[in-house]
Amino acid sequence: MSQMASLETLTSDQSSKFERDGFFVMEDFFSLSEVEEVRREITTIVDRHPDVPEELVQIEPSVKRGDITPPSVELGVRKLFRMAKHNDHFRSIAFNPKMVGVAKDLVGPNITLFQTMLLMKPPHFGGSKVWHQDNAYFRLAPKEIIGFWIACDDTDPENGCMHVIPGSHFHGLAEHGGVQDDYGLLEPPSVKDAVACPMKAGTALVFHGEIYHYTPENTSDQRRRALQYHYANSICRSTKDSPFDPFTGEIVVAGDGAERQ
Repeated sequence: MSQMASLETLTSDQSSKFERDGFFVMEDFFSLSEVEEVRREITTIVDRHPDVPEELVQIEPSVKRGDITPPSVELGVRKLFRMAKHNDHFRSIAFNPKMVGVAKDLVGPNITLFQTMLLMKPPHFGGSKVWHQDNAYFRLAPKEIIGFWIACDDTDPENGCMHVIPGSHFHGLAEHGGVQDDYGLLEPPSVKDAVACPMKAGTALVFHGEIYHYTPENTSDQRRRALQYHYANSICRSTKDSPFDPFTGEIVVAGDGAERQ
């Protein structure tokens, strides 16, 4: 990651923890009113389904197969995808000054939003997300990419909070296999070596694009919604060995070529 001469948003301790462990937590990153706005916008989008872009609303596989009948369409959604591309509210979040400030401290000053997701994990049947590295999807070079994982509900191991392997971002990209949401590490680490990251709604986990992480299934009766934004240095491009179509940024948010909010 880029070493900035001075920090705009982070403390030196946060910057050091990121360099050492590949992640850190920022409490009260979003206010509860900001979290509630996100929740309302989720409902607004899902209420329009299926009259939305195909990639925007993705249904839980068990619901899609007909194995589960949720009490509402929203409670059967696995994720929203590329919201900033399709929705003005989520596009505006891309320019959140705290998010952009952290990104500039870690990979700046020229920042592109590469991907947005809302990871929904419904109660009782929300599936796990296998161990993986996000840059195994992107294959960006240089590897100047970070993620924000912002809890929109209180999260814990029972409803599927984030788990990470500290320091795993130093290992480089490991071999991945599988398809779609099951694309993950061929040799996953033991959960015993992982750090679970329970968080209150509004708390943000900031993590390196190559840290090992996973989320377990939701076995509770509580929802677990999380907003995930990936920012990268604007010079980053997908390499030729990517198993996916080349990723291109959604919005340039800071520095050369920055778009307007």
